Amino acid sequence: MGFATKKSKRWELQQLAWTFISILMFVPLPVHIFPFVMLAQARKSKIQSWYATAVIFLLVELTLFASFVYFFGTLSQAMLLTLGGSVTSYIVGNGLLLNRARPYLQRLELAEVRPLAWIPTAASRNKMQLLPQAVLDTPQLFIERLMHWRKEIDNRAMHRDIDKIIHLFQLLEQNDKMEAERFLVRHSTVVNVLMKYDEIENSRLNNSVTVESKKKLEDVIAKAAIAIEQEVTNQFKSGILDVSAETDVYIQSLKNRNLLNE
Repeated sequence: MGFATKKSKRWELQQLAWTFISILMFVPLPVHIFPFVMLAQARKSKIQSWYATAVIFLLVELTLFASFVYFFGTLSQAMLLTLGGSVTSYIVGNGLLLNRARPYLQRLELAEVRPLAWIPTAASRNKMQLLPQAVLDTPQLFIERLMHWRKEIDNRAMHRDIDKIIHLFQLLEQNDKMEAERFLVRHSTVVNVLMKYDEIENSRLNNSVTVESKKKLEDVIAKAAIAIEQEVTNQFKSGILDVSAETDVYIQSLKNRNLLNE
């Protein structure tokens, strides 16, 4: 487990390699590289505000470089301001990269599960995850909710059940997108259960009421994983039967045309 995702620490460090390179490259050549790292991360994570910030910092860096060239060879106040601006830009820009490391890694983790959609800000993603379940989920938001609460919950058995539900939902969505939409309505309670379980965990109360409540919620998620597996299996079984009937007709037509021996 990494510090921000369920992936390994090695994976997380690999994804943040350019962040560390940017920090090490203090000297601009001719500008600092952090705006380009920001642009790359914005494209991968599909966060609009990050893209806008990267463009602004790139313009600032280009302006500072132009100022440096213009005042080169002089020890004027303008040159000192240019150098000070460059240092400030480096510190603020790389500070932002470090501050965004957690949401960036979490977006990359989600991208391995399903294609990302553009969102305005990283904060808007967190707000959407915590919306009441009365707000109808989209497939992406449903997966994000499950992954979010998986990180918040400490119970390893529930981690396995949540991973199983995510995998099964992926299979269902690939097989039948309309059925996946209906799935969101049928199983929306799963997210509410995870939310309540995390609330009880965070209460740090350890009495008969909280212990019994946690056991009940754990049992609900375990049973949900079993039921969802059966539901997805039934979907695949239906599809297999349809294909089987079609192939039977196909083979019979070949026999009728004397293209196959009996």
